[in-house]
This record gives sequence, C-alpha cells and structure tokens, in this order.
Amino acid sequence: MKLSQVNTAIKYVIIILIMNNKIMRLKIMFKLVTCSIFVLNISIVSANPLIGTWQYVKGQYATENGLVEAQAPQLTSTKIVSDGHFNYITQQGGKFLYAGGGTYTLDKDHFIEHVKYGNVASILGKTMAFTYKVEGDLWHHTLHEDGKLVEKEIWKRVAP
Repeated sequence: MKLSQVNTAIKYVIIILIMNNKIMRLKIMFKLVTCSIFVLNISIVSANPLIGTWQYVKGQYATENGLVEAQAPQLTSTKIVSDGHFNYITQQGGKFLYAGGGTYTLDKDHFIEHVKYGNVASILGKTMAFTYKVEGDLWHHTLHEDGKLVEKEIWKRVAP
C-alpha cells in the first residue's frame, strides 16, 4: 500500500470518528431535551393536579325540592382543564344538555371558576369557589354557598 493510500485511509477513519462523535453528541442532546420536556411536563402537572381531561362519575345537586343525584352513564360530561382555562360539555341520555367554560384560579384547597361562556344563563359571569381534593385518578369537588351544599361532584381523569 502506498503512503498516499494510507493517508487517505487515515483521513476516512478520522472523518468517520468525527461523524460518530457528532452523532453521539446529537443523541445525547436529544435525550437531554426529551428528558427536560418530560420533567417540565411533570412539574406543571405536579403544580396543578387538575390539568387534564376528566370524565364525570357522579354528583349531588341542590334544587328547590332538595338534593338530587345523577351519575354516568345517564348523565355524561367531559371537563378539560388547561393552564388557567376550563371547559365542559354535558349530555343526558345521549342528547346535548349544556356546555360552558372560562378561566380559573387554583389555591391549595380551592378551584375557583370564573364562568365566561356557556348556555346556562344563571352562572354566566359568576365566580364559584369549589373545595377540591384529588385522590389517585379521582377529583372530588364541592360547592357551598351561604353554608349550604350547592353541588358535589366526582370526576375521573381520562388523560393528563
């Protein structure tokens, strides 16, 4: 083998080593970015355990005639909570019943809805402070006004 062929072979080996090194660096950078996004997502969900999609399980509601109860599947509802916003849509017997949403604030014990839109006129523009507790995949929330139970619901997380 001639010296020029050896030099060319060495050059190729060096180029391959450099390319492999760059590929390894890219793989490491990709893993770091992926890990950072995962950690950031966990941090957001940890800071706000309500972010996600929720399916209605059951509830109790105060009426003029006393408490009434409802549960899935006769009453179905999906509630989506994102960073600062919520919305829901509810059906009964497979037919549209109501929908609404708006913004919310969250503290240690309260999910405070600020209803901005929907088809239930009595709650438009209203602010409601629900006490809440998340246990596993279940979200329990309760609304009292003037010391009386207005609403108590249980929702099940279906997506983060």
